[in-house]
Amino acid sequence: MFMSMENLKIDDIRCGVTRSGYTGEDGYEITVPAEDAEELVETLLAEPEVMPAGLGARDTLRLEAGLCLYGNDIDETTTPVEAGLSWTINKRRREDGGFPGDGVILRQLAEGPTRRRVGIWIDGKAVARAGNDITDGSGRPVGVLTSGGFGPSVGGPIGMGYVDVDHAAAETPVNVIVRGKPISAHVTKLPFVAHRYAK
Repeated sequence: MFMSMENLKIDDIRCGVTRSGYTGEDGYEITVPAEDAEELVETLLAEPEVMPAGLGARDTLRLEAGLCLYGNDIDETTTPVEAGLSWTINKRRREDGGFPGDGVILRQLAEGPTRRRVGIWIDGKAVARAGNDITDGSGRPVGVLTSGGFGPSVGGPIGMGYVDVDHAAAETPVNVIVRGKPISAHVTKLPFVAHRYAK
């Protein structure tokens, strides 16, 4: 079941295995003592259906799944409301407050934030990266990309970032500034690829 955890052995190697993973796909995360890591990797790679993939592949899948990466898409300056993560605040906290940042967060829950995290479909082949500015049709800054790259599952360049609420609706045309040039794009709902967790 999703988010379950078990301690077990894989080929006599003690492991902690969780039904999770930060890719939007059904997967597992395995925790193992450092001294057993190489042996476990060799054991897993000996299976014909297993192939190695690095953090770059995980990051691409995470972007396609619309999942935030701390330090990129969320940090101390971002609220859960702006990031579309209000579901992480339980009902009692919403009613009682009493947590760090509750004044700002509870006001945003009631009135709405001034910016929102959105997906960005980029036209053409130019790949945008974190830090690229997002502008409206007249060149006025309306936001910034926090993650960007080529989405192999969707076959094109995509990004995720924050725009002011006036430009946050799906299909809103925007430009992303890549190497000093405006590239046409539009806002889209997240995720780019539906999650496929086993529940």
